[in-house]
Amino acid sequence: MNLTFKSFLLVLLFSFTACEEETQEPIPYSYEYFPVTLGNYVIYDVDSVYHSDNDNNNDDSVYSWHFQLKEKIDSTFIDGQGRPAQRILRYRRDQSGDPWSFLNVWTQTRTTTAAYRFEENIILHKLSFPVNPDVSWDGNGSNILDEELYSYEDIHASKSFNTLVFDSTVSVLQHDDDNFVEKIYGYEVYARDIGLVYKQRDNLRKQNGLVVFGTEYKMTVQSYGVE
Repeated sequence: MNLTFKSFLLVLLFSFTACEEETQEPIPYSYEYFPVTLGNYVIYDVDSVYHSDNDNNNDDSVYSWHFQLKEKIDSTFIDGQGRPAQRILRYRRDQSGDPWSFLNVWTQTRTTTAAYRFEENIILHKLSFPVNPDVSWDGNGSNILDEELYSYEDIHASKSFNTLVFDSTVSVLQHDDDNFVEKIYGYEVYARDIGLVYKQRDNLRKQNGLVVFGTEYKMTVQSYGVE
């Protein structure tokens, strides 16, 4: 093989590689929707509604609360499976300007394929990686609750809550069942580098198609940052 032919092959190989690099699609980000950075915090406005069952099923006894929650990634540790995990300190107050009262500690774990939260002694499979519109997973796959198949909606979409605009979010539909005897709805939105920015969870029992008992719960981001 002469030098001229070798040079031709090298130029051809370089051109092919350069073209491949130019046309290769970047890998979509996923992990940024579930941050693990210490000091990250989010403050939420919370609306909670309780439909009592002590009103002869006419839904006259309905109680509602509005308050604020703050969740902050406080520290790291190694969980029982040898994985890095984070402690989340949670605080509550009635309204902006009031002092925070410590509520409890939750934990979270992010692996290469999943994001988990340990909430009220129940581990929930919140996100699946990489983010993919065709994937579904059991949010209760690591606990003893009934199966709930989660799926993604509005991937990498811009959304706004409480006048805050987020350039890239991903939505998770957890449950959507509204019929003559019950309404169960679960939906969460995660923003890039911030985490959960919206949550809705309704568990309502109906009689003759009308709500007679259950709860409605919404968390909406109010502010966020790093401390």
